[in-house]
Amino acid sequence: MQYHEPVWIPAHLTTGEPDSFAAFTLEERLPAILDNLANHADARTDQALQQLAVEIREGEITPLPPVILGLFDQVIKPYTGRRWTDMPFLTVELYFYARILLAFGHTATTLVDPFHPIKNTVSLQAIESLTTMTGYCDSDCDITGLLRWSMTGNTADLSQQVVTDAGQISLLVDESYVAGGLFDSGLNRIDFVFDNAGMDVLTDLLLILRISRHCSRIVAHVRPWPMFVSDVTMTDMKYLIRKLVTSSIPAAKKLGEDITQLLHQNRLIFRSSSALGLPVCFCEEEALTRETFENTELVIFKGDLNYRYFVGDRRWPHTMEKRYFFERFSQPAICLRTLKSEVLVGLPADIATRTLHLQPDWLTSGRYGIIQVFAH
Repeated sequence: MQYHEPVWIPAHLTTGEPDSFAAFTLEERLPAILDNLANHADARTDQALQQLAVEIREGEITPLPPVILGLFDQVIKPYTGRRWTDMPFLTVELYFYARILLAFGHTATTLVDPFHPIKNTVSLQAIESLTTMTGYCDSDCDITGLLRWSMTGNTADLSQQVVTDAGQISLLVDESYVAGGLFDSGLNRIDFVFDNAGMDVLTDLLLILRISRHCSRIVAHVRPWPMFVSDVTMTDMKYLIRKLVTSSIPAAKKLGEDITQLLHQNRLIFRSSSALGLPVCFCEEEALTRETFENTELVIFKGDLNYRYFVGDRRWPHTMEKRYFFERFSQPAICLRTLKSEVLVGLPADIATRTLHLQPDWLTSGRYGIIQVFAH
């Protein structure tokens, strides 16, 4: 099939689009997150959260203090004075979480995570679940099976109002066998971008352990600060591994010990990546992509948010050719994701036609998943 360079790039998703998921997020999801946080806040923080709720409805974007959240204060500066209802979707989401951290007293020297308790809880629950899922812990577990389980693990997203049962996920696109073939091609370095705490990251660690046989080194990226309620930070990762190593569940303990061994051998490196705290697109910003994924030969993007980071938070046609993104990213990529936003590319024509008969919220309900490969 001949490839045709597109003559246009669609606009970013924005909160100003009526009946969009971005508008729904601003009206419903973000206020619900604030309500949940208020239950665990002192009087000063509660007041700041209430003020934030008012600003979302009626106010404007205000400046952020410098340095505390990397370069994000510089990114948000051009938007100062704009209404929340007239913002690029990903930018305003990141701004929302930055404001939450500031409300809880986050500074350059005082790091806070208001979501840490709930992430700890779901991580412990995930570890307990390994008692009934020992097949996935087997060193000879089929890699395609692990890819699919990792995809369904992505239902564990605490920023969503409804969390879908992993057993109810329907795969719209399943290129797990193609992905498996990439691991057999003799790679030196693979990068993995984590998403959520809990079962999501546990399935990722099992997948990382399995694919470590196929490469010399894996560089695994976490968020630079807490955001999207359940996204994994370095603190969360250290907590999870510590709990795995000390678990009384044999499969969990072995997983913790095996991951620890990879770390000691320098074959697995956890990295807190500043780019993952900015509203960027790795297929558009070459210098940032090179800095984040330097010398990699394959990147695995886990989750809905990281899909948006990869292809761009734009209103792409769902049948937009995958080759467009592969050529801009410059190395192969695998995306494991349950659909929770309106960004989707690379659908074959027959699958795109099939989506016309699905429920209207099929893109955002978390009931459908994809395993996509962007490669030659």
